[in-house]
Amino acid sequence: MVRLGGAVIAMELAALGVAYVGFGWLVLLVGVPVVLGTVLVLAFVGMSEKPRQLLHEHRAQRWDPRQAVAGGLMSGFFTPVPSGEDRSGR
Repeated sequence: MVRLGGAVIAMELAALGVAYVGFGWLVLLVGVPVVLGTVLVLAFVGMSEKPRQLLHEHRAQRWDPRQAVAGGLMSGFFTPVPSGEDRSGR
């Protein structure tokens, strides 16, 4: 995520530089807040990613596949009837 965020910031700064050369200093009135907003969003996402990752690790540690209940909501629904048995239910 850090590399992708760095690439986004680099592209924004490059676009801001090209726009500054082409249009002048007024572009900075819009471009600088956009770059700062992107940095703030990336910081927020980075900070919110850490608790999610810790929760995922905690859930992975407490999961024990040996204690998983066999079957489920549709267990037995698709069980084939052995040939030779009466299917009428009598």
